[in-house]
Amino acid sequence: MPQGPINREVAFAGQQVRRKVIFALTLCSVLPLLLLTYAFSTPVRELLGPLAGLADAMSVPALLIFTGILMAGGAFVVWDIATALSRAAQISNEENPEVPAESGRKDEIGTLMSSFARMLATIEQQSQEINEFPRRLDQLIREAFRDSLTGLPNRALFMDRLSHALTRAERAGTNLAVLFIDLDRFKILNETLGHEVGDRLLTEVGHRIAACLRPEDTVARLGGDEFGLLLEDTADLTGATAVAERVSVDIQRPFVVDGRDVLISASIGIALTAGGSMQPEEVLHNADLAMYQAKAEGRGRYELYQPGLSVSTRERLDLQSDLRTAGARQELTLRYQPVVTLATLRPVEVEALIRWDHRRRGALLPADFIALSEESGLMVPMGQWVLREACRQIRAWQADGSGTPPLVVGVNLSASQFERDALPAEIDTILRETGLQPPRLQLEVSEAVLMRDDPRMLHRLEALKGIGVRLAIDDFGTGYASLSYLKRLPVDSLKIDRSLVKGVGSDTEDTAIVRAVVTLARSLGIMVTAEGVETAEQLFQLRALGCDQGQGYYFARPVSAERLPELLSSLDADDRHGSPSCLG
Repeated sequence: MPQGPINREVAFAGQQVRRKVIFALTLCSVLPLLLLTYAFSTPVRELLGPLAGLADAMSVPALLIFTGILMAGGAFVVWDIATALSRAAQISNEENPEVPAESGRKDEIGTLMSSFARMLATIEQQSQEINEFPRRLDQLIREAFRDSLTGLPNRALFMDRLSHALTRAERAGTNLAVLFIDLDRFKILNETLGHEVGDRLLTEVGHRIAACLRPEDTVARLGGDEFGLLLEDTADLTGATAVAERVSVDIQRPFVVDGRDVLISASIGIALTAGGSMQPEEVLHNADLAMYQAKAEGRGRYELYQPGLSVSTRERLDLQSDLRTAGARQELTLRYQPVVTLATLRPVEVEALIRWDHRRRGALLPADFIALSEESGLMVPMGQWVLREACRQIRAWQADGSGTPPLVVGVNLSASQFERDALPAEIDTILRETGLQPPRLQLEVSEAVLMRDDPRMLHRLEALKGIGVRLAIDDFGTGYASLSYLKRLPVDSLKIDRSLVKGVGSDTEDTAIVRAVVTLARSLGIMVTAEGVETAEQLFQLRALGCDQGQGYYFARPVSAERLPELLSSLDADDRHGSPSCLG
């Protein structure tokens, strides 16, 4: 109950009690009046005459009775008030008073007691809140400066400690090091295994990093899958690189999550202060730039910040930023490269290849931006766009009858796309939206992704085959996987990597590998396509080895959707005349 109404209720009850006290005092004041009356009784008796005898006989008993009544009434009122005040005093002196919210009395004293009880309860509640305030304040401070998932310091606390450390280092003339750690391909793993597993992995990574440090060092979670390390009193680069190596090795040890081993690596950037005054943001930014350089050099490694890094890394960051808006600016386009049968050189497939027509840098090949899209988590939405656009375009060609419609369109799936459990449902949705028949879509997955003994991968392949699409192993031969593993995969074709095709006829080992692949694939009923065919000699050797199809600049370069019908018609004409031409 609010304090104001309680005060008003107590005041009202107090007025009623005051009236009782006045009444008791009034009763007590009658006694002197009776004594005075008795003192002046003689003159009264003379006036009464004959009745004086009767008055004398009755006056004393009447006086005693009336006096007793008055004293009993006054005493009761005084006792009533004293009892209430005594109980109130007792309650106020108790450490944890237990006062009923409502008194059993229904008069003014009961109202006063009930109001007093509620007032004490309110005071007690406010006292508890005041006593609880330091603990709640400490909790709020922890929440403001601690990461809720890992329990490590957050960015705000890290920057505060870095600021104080820089001040101490400047006064003492010492150096310190900051390490910026980013987990490689964590977004893919998080989407594949689920956010709950990802959170547990981040927590375990934080524990492993902390175990590599001294008690006076600081490790913080800066956000997402990024961690920061502050190493004070670092004399030279040796100490910082030793910590980076320990952290890198420790993170690469398998994590056991839900009974399975999960492997991950980290890219680490190191920024070392070398005298002079530096701001915390500047040091952390330098370490961040060095981390991006480590990613550009192949991930799973560390790099030291150098002044020259700021230019190249800034360009890489700018390119990554441009990539986020490339789709909205309609800078991403598809090119289509025909695949022909080597026996007749007739086009039977086309492969959809993504290009980025950058507004300042011109046409960019996938090698220029695919790695960036993986790092920034853009690969999945970009891959979905490629799938939908390729299916839509093939369906449009079939509908208007322009040129010679390709029989099959091949689309590459990245590792981040293929490892998602939602992939079969997404493919099915895209086919239904575009109206393309499933056998006309071929999904191409690299050998490195498919050649893993993972039951989930086989289950996903079978789910895709259930939809009716074709499946192909892309870049086959780069991993030198066991050829016997092919019989376990429900694939329709494999594409021999261009690095092997380049050596056909001139390199004995490459020729032997291609011959073995073709022989085994034929026995399993798998179509074989050679990638990167660029010369007539390669075409001749591949035909002799029994390869089924070919793709490369010798037949045609990738062209836009507008030019493809004309290119296919030209290839058909070349087929009829028996001589291929390099077009596009």
